Amino acid sequence: MPFCPVCGYEYEQGIEMCPDCEAELVDRLSEEHFDGDMVEVFCSYSSPEAGMVKELLYNEGIFSATSNEFMSAILGGTLSEASEVRVWVSEDDAGRARDLIETYIEDNPLEEREEYVICSHCGAQVEEGAEFCPYCGEGFES
Repeated sequence: MPFCPVCGYEYEQGIEMCPDCEAELVDRLSEEHFDGDMVEVFCSYSSPEAGMVKELLYNEGIFSATSNEFMSAILGGTLSEASEVRVWVSEDDAGRARDLIETYIEDNPLEEREEYVICSHCGAQVEEGAEFCPYCGEGFES
């Protein structure tokens, strides 16, 4: 699966450009994105929730990567290991990342969070209720 070298998102095979950063995708992220070993800081059955955590970290200057986001979107919230989306950061950033995530979750109960869906074609995060993906044009079923 290709990755965006700017934001670290994983995309479906065949997608060549990140819809958010407009950067050309690469086959793997280089070690320059991470100081030290990668550590998992968050896991969810929800691609949108993992995307929200990734965006939170990005806005705080912490580079992160996700794994299994595409498969989770396909399985649509099935509660199995195959649908878990994991967020990874550099070992040096792990403590701060976990603190930010914990604070965000405490301050934003699940019922108050905005709802998003993940485009199954390009992997972009799209507001729930949209009729098509604004990035790749893929149509959504109601």
